[in-house]
Amino acid sequence: MSAIAYRTDEVFIISAKIYLYGGFADQELAVAIENEINQMWNAPEVVHPQWLIPVKFDIRVSVGENVRALMKGNDSCEVNFVRIEEKNIYERSMMGLGKNSGHWLVSDDLGKSTTAAHEFGHALGLPHPHQLDYRGFGFPPIMAPRGTIVDAQYQWNPLADVGAFGGTMKPIFRKVWKEEVLQIIAGAQYNGVNYTIGEISNYYFDEVGNAYYP
Repeated sequence: MSAIAYRTDEVFIISAKIYLYGGFADQELAVAIENEINQMWNAPEVVHPQWLIPVKFDIRVSVGENVRALMKGNDSCEVNFVRIEEKNIYERSMMGLGKNSGHWLVSDDLGKSTTAAHEFGHALGLPHPHQLDYRGFGFPPIMAPRGTIVDAQYQWNPLADVGAFGGTMKPIFRKVWKEEVLQIIAGAQYNGVNYTIGEISNYYFDEVGNAYYP
């Protein structure tokens, strides 16, 4: 999802609103997703490299009404739209890189698994890292994809051979790294009023994940 950012005297705030829609969107899930994203992205203590003030994420998630109309009228990077369903043609939750539109799956245990925080990172412009072996680094970064090699305690099965079935990263062990937050800040663009992160796509997804303009 895209976002805006702005500076106060005491903090640099990255702000986004996410409207959920679709057959499995409800307020309980919205609260779980909001909590996961805010808790994970605010976990590292990050100081803005230029102004030396703390960086904080303020992400609000709710169930949207009349979403197509909201999309048609939306001209803010702060506003995002995510469809929630049981399955899609991608067979995984997805978010366009640096885009404000996505299609997420309840089968990814949203709000409990790090998937929502991971997809949030994609929408703020973070791709999967080129590095896919994090042995010796401790917890893997939030943007590490499934299949990443990690120390045994972060595998699906700690006893499995590295890279074999069960011998890759279990996503629940991902953590937001300070360096990932700094990447987002580096990509923010000043527009004379605030900073924008990502861009507006305003795609409407159907139930299985086909994208259309509203």
